[in-house]
Amino acid sequence: MTNFLFFIGIDVSKSVIDISYYWMGKSIYLGLFENSIKGFKKFIIELSRLNQIPSSDWFICFENTGPYSKELLYYLVDQSIACKEENPLKISRSLGMRRGKSDKVDSLDICNYAFEKCDKITATVLDDPAIIKLKTLRSRRDLLVKKRTALSVSLKEQKKGMDSVLYEELTQDNKELISHFNEHIKRDERKIKSLMKSNDQMLKNNELLTSVIGIGMVPAAYFISTTNNFKKIVNARKYACYSGVAPFPNQSGTNKGRTKVNSMANKKLKSIFSNCVAAAVIHDPQLSLYYHRKLKEGKPYGVVANAIKNKLIHRAFAVIERQTPYVKILSYV
Repeated sequence: MTNFLFFIGIDVSKSVIDISYYWMGKSIYLGLFENSIKGFKKFIIELSRLNQIPSSDWFICFENTGPYSKELLYYLVDQSIACKEENPLKISRSLGMRRGKSDKVDSLDICNYAFEKCDKITATVLDDPAIIKLKTLRSRRDLLVKKRTALSVSLKEQKKGMDSVLYEELTQDNKELISHFNEHIKRDERKIKSLMKSNDQMLKNNELLTSVIGIGMVPAAYFISTTNNFKKIVNARKYACYSGVAPFPNQSGTNKGRTKVNSMANKKLKSIFSNCVAAAVIHDPQLSLYYHRKLKEGKPYGVVANAIKNKLIHRAFAVIERQTPYVKILSYV
């Protein structure tokens, strides 16, 4: 990363971007531009006029602001300009305490961050097109499931004090809407399966993952999409950490606290694995035996469930590494 000569920091908002660049030992504010292809072309022209450094030696850093930063990311990669779509929390914590903030100041801070961390941060690499499509389908399915769940529980909470006739009418309406959501959820799941079949590598890994007892089609899709089909994350421990199921020590000197998981994690992924635990405990005799033994020993349910999540993640990464299906163990000690 130290071979880059020109560092740029960008604060990304919905419609505009604030840009700063690092020059002669300090960050300098360039200005405000549209968050669009037109705006991107304009700031690149203006930056090119400032010096003779080719864009191949630039490094641009900006926060990951979801859909607002994606067009900028795709454009910079298309132009072969090295860039980093960084975690906002990572940048914020590196800056220490601040009394205030503004988009202009944020761009200056991001620029300083890019320069100071140039030997540690690496350029963002785009996921494969099939993975991007899988993420889109997965997110849409999650949205539909969330809305279906909201419809299922909303009237139950309002039943007290509601007119009985009205309650029956609304319940019937909800049943029709839930049926409609079920149809679209199944449709998206068919699209996910079709996408898997169209890509040999994704299909192979999907078959390996679903051979692990407790991991179905949806968890497998999460594994594949969040690891870029196991190209971005190849270590089970790192993935467990990312998922929020890896325990960490909590101690300082003679003070020893309880070892526990960290809240900085992909919460949706963690909930998906909770469903995997429920299925594994029912259908996997080995994990079922482990589950009930630990509960009898007095272990809290959350601790036992978390241990099983870790086991499932390690099994998933093991079958991918071996490229052979999971083999059920017949003897239990």
